[in-house]
Amino acid sequence: MTMRFDHLVIAVRDLGATSERFRALGFEVRPGGEHPGQGTHNAIIRLGLDYIELLAIRDEAEARAGGLSGPALVEFLSEREWGMAGYALATDDIEGDATRLQAAGILVVGPFAMSRQRPDGTTLAWRLLIPGGTPWRRPWPFLIQWAAPDGERLALERPDAHPNGVIGVIGVLVTVNALAAATEFYERRLGLPRYPTPGLEGFGAVFSTGSSFVALGAQEDVAPAQRDEGVYSVTLAARDPAATVAYLANHGVTARREEESPEPRYALDVEDLHFVIASR
Repeated sequence: MTMRFDHLVIAVRDLGATSERFRALGFEVRPGGEHPGQGTHNAIIRLGLDYIELLAIRDEAEARAGGLSGPALVEFLSEREWGMAGYALATDDIEGDATRLQAAGILVVGPFAMSRQRPDGTTLAWRLLIPGGTPWRRPWPFLIQWAAPDGERLALERPDAHPNGVIGVIGVLVTVNALAAATEFYERRLGLPRYPTPGLEGFGAVFSTGSSFVALGAQEDVAPAQRDEGVYSVTLAARDPAATVAYLANHGVTARREEESPEPRYALDVEDLHFVIASR
């Protein structure tokens, strides 16, 4: 079994308007497609195999009845224009993952099939496994296994050269209420190894997901005003972090240097979306 970071989901109320806002930040944003039976549609910020998904509700009645989104996504977006809703790890043995989690007494939904019809008429298919019953605002990921090989998917959705210089996802910071229990879940239930890179010692626990990391932080330390658990921030890799920060400044967005970091790292807040810009 191997797992790698696959994608971050940013739930948005208005897909068209939010896509334009991300383009203004220097991202190439491509139309993704619709999810049959789920009442949702999306846009994709393709970085490599990893990507950022902008997910919006296309049909509220269908979304409320859909197995994945359900009322949770509708309610999440009723309170905000956008937010980091969840993230996915890609696996090569989703059936084995389901068996292992169920054996540990963990409620899971799936694996079940999903698909997305792209604007060019082609269809991408995958299977999902949802620990805890919903992927939204939880201290753990949902799991995805793609039907098509990686190379075939990248041929359909090629990584873009983003004007802001961002080239990938380095990791995500997830806030948790019960740090010890969350650490055990990632280590023993998901089987993720500890992340060896120095500079992340300040977090409660850090795990490797391929070339990326997942850092867990106690909510009272990271985001005491936040009402729920889940993804708090994403660290993005840039070819030249200082150049990316300069690009953003020229477009009206200011990032601040994290002085405690030995390597150049810049925190960027876009309303209630939190990013960090760093080199890989």
